[in-house]
Amino acid sequence: MSNLSLRFVRWGAVLLLFGLWTGYGPLAHYLHGGVHASCPWAPVHAHVVLLGWVGLTLFGLVYRRLPDWGTVDRRSLALARIHFVLSVTSVAGVFANGIIGYRVLDRLAPGFYYEPKKATLNLWLSIDGWFLTGFALGCVLFLIVVFRSTRYERNGAEPVRRVAG
Repeated sequence: MSNLSLRFVRWGAVLLLFGLWTGYGPLAHYLHGGVHASCPWAPVHAHVVLLGWVGLTLFGLVYRRLPDWGTVDRRSLALARIHFVLSVTSVAGVFANGIIGYRVLDRLAPGFYYEPKKATLNLWLSIDGWFLTGFALGCVLFLIVVFRSTRYERNGAEPVRRVAG
C-alpha cells in the first residue's frame, strides 16, 4: 500500500504544477481586458488543483495510514489501484479537455464560450462531466476501501489493528 500511496502523492504534486500553470490563463485574460466575460481556463485551473493536487495527495495520505487503522486485503488493494487510475485519468482528462478540447471546439465554432453556442458548449461541458464522473467513481472505490479496511473497537476508543491473512 505504501508504494500506491506514494504514487498518489507524487501525481498530486505533478498535477499541482499543471493546475498552477493553468492559472496563468485566467490571469492573462483578466489583465488583457477580458474582465467582461469569464475565462474558460478558470474552472480547469480550479479542478486540476483541487481534484489533482489536493484530492490525490489526501487519498495518498489516507492510503498510507490505512494499515495502521486495520487490514488492507488484496481485493482492497486492487480497488485502490483502480481508484488511482480513474483519478489520474480523470484529472488529466479535465485538463486536456479544458485546454486542448476548448481550442479544438473554438476552431469549429468560434467564440462558442463567450457567445454561447449551446450545442458546442454542451459538448465541451459533457466531456468534462464524463471525466468528473470517472473521478467520482474513484471516490466511491476509495470509500469502499476505507470502510473494508478499517474497524473500530467495540468500546469505540481506538481502531482495531488486524493482521492481513
